[in-house]
Amino acid sequence: MSAADFGFLANDNLPSREAIVTMCKTAGYKCRGIPIHIQPSGPIVAWIKYGPNVTMAEALTQDCVAKVLSANPAAGVQVPRVYMAFSIDNPTYPIGYIVMEHIDAPDCDEKDYELVAKAVQTLISVPGPNLVPGPVGGGCVTHTFFVEWTSAITYDTVEELQQHINGILRYMGDTRRVNLVADTSAGLRLCPCHINPGHFKKCRDGTVVALDFSVTCFLPPSFFAVAMAMAGDIFTRKVARHVNYPKSDDVGAMVSASYYLIPFGRNDIGQPGSFSFNLD
Repeated sequence: MSAADFGFLANDNLPSREAIVTMCKTAGYKCRGIPIHIQPSGPIVAWIKYGPNVTMAEALTQDCVAKVLSANPAAGVQVPRVYMAFSIDNPTYPIGYIVMEHIDAPDCDEKDYELVAKAVQTLISVPGPNLVPGPVGGGCVTHTFFVEWTSAITYDTVEELQQHINGILRYMGDTRRVNLVADTSAGLRLCPCHINPGHFKKCRDGTVVALDFSVTCFLPPSFFAVAMAMAGDIFTRKVARHVNYPKSDDVGAMVSASYYLIPFGRNDIGQPGSFSFNLD
């Protein structure tokens, strides 16, 4: 499929997929990404993010958010548009590639928590394109609520996600229940979970660039509060103190449900039997 088939931004200066894969193999798989130059000493025309955890779902979500924010420059937050995304089978695991706009700016650091908080405040206001929990285009939910940060199944509706969390509580003898349907009365919202300073860039004009959407999808708003409540690193906690986000009465029960999964080491506990596993 072409970039237009996914709504990605066209860029006629890009090399072929085969050439991109070769470039990444040469660079190795320990770096975050590499630039694409038209000429060896020429300007950078794109940036490649690649690796075993890079997915089409991430690319589609990133590009969706980029389009929303580009329509509101006053927000002061930018996301690189995607030019191309694909995966290549590997003997051990597939390798994903996202080719995106290159934005020439330094990464944020540990001292930039207020600047990152400003970006996060904007990101969590981005509405979902529909009422299906998860990334754009469908797929498993990525959130720190789940063991290894990825749900075992896909949820077609908020009701199904609500049933699963209440099923966990019921299975563990916890009498609390959550109401995610009420929480989503105004729609789903973007939920960034992995708030690392290296996932943001700071431009000279004060604009912040959000880069990483691997653990980001559209969920009921309370899920952001859950992510902040479960955050163990100092930087995220500093960011959270400077973000105004809804704190639902369900957050305590949701955090408990997440912790209940840990001893089992899997995410299917309390899962309604009518759901089917995503075997990809």
